[in-house]
Amino acid sequence: MLIHHYATTSHAAPDTADRAENWRLAALCASPFYDPDVFFPEPGDRMATRDAVRTCLLCPVRLLCREAAADEERGLGKVSRWGIRGGLTPAQRHAADTSTRASHGKGGRQLAPCGTPAAYDRHVRNSEPVDDPCRLAHNARNAQVRAEARHRRAIADGCGTTKAYYRHLLAGEDIDPACQAASDAYEQQLTVPPPPPECGTRGGYERHHRAGETACAPCRTANTDADRRLRNTGTTTERSAA
Repeated sequence: MLIHHYATTSHAAPDTADRAENWRLAALCASPFYDPDVFFPEPGDRMATRDAVRTCLLCPVRLLCREAAADEERGLGKVSRWGIRGGLTPAQRHAADTSTRASHGKGGRQLAPCGTPAAYDRHVRNSEPVDDPCRLAHNARNAQVRAEARHRRAIADGCGTTKAYYRHLLAGEDIDPACQAASDAYEQQLTVPPPPPECGTRGGYERHHRAGETACAPCRTANTDADRRLRNTGTTTERSAA
């Protein structure tokens, strides 16, 4: 015979199941190593506020705390919000609350949310602590601006030349393939010896003379013509003589 076991629950029995609110137990502010007053700095005490925000940013449940604060404080005024929660000050949480007028700029314009370069600029402009998402967005924007500036300089200065290669090298910048190819071609020209002068030229005549050879007729003629130009014009080149 099969015996069925049914689990029974009682409203009087303690509920030991994990609840979503248990994340609060993992918060740094719940630790006995931190004084709760640290997270409630006096208004205007920027140093204490920065210390509290810095501690909040190390908390493993910072984002859950920020979401809970947004739910609990929705629609409240700035003076009704207290303490540092989720790494944000009361003013920052008030500005991020879309249900209040503080989340809108002049003319009803929606303020940029945290995690954007515009929000970073707003924090700095208002002397507010800057949260991690805003700082990352600011750094990413700066990196993009520098990359675009390098690209504009490359277009203006004509990348793909030896001059541009050495400019990148002196500035500690990444060298693009076109500049690297130009530098390689230039170095190859420096290392490859020039071809010997052809016969029928004064250089060909001198080559025969250095080698102890009898100069050919075209080289003798070219040497005689060069000597005549030197006496008449002071130069051996035909272009200058003309």
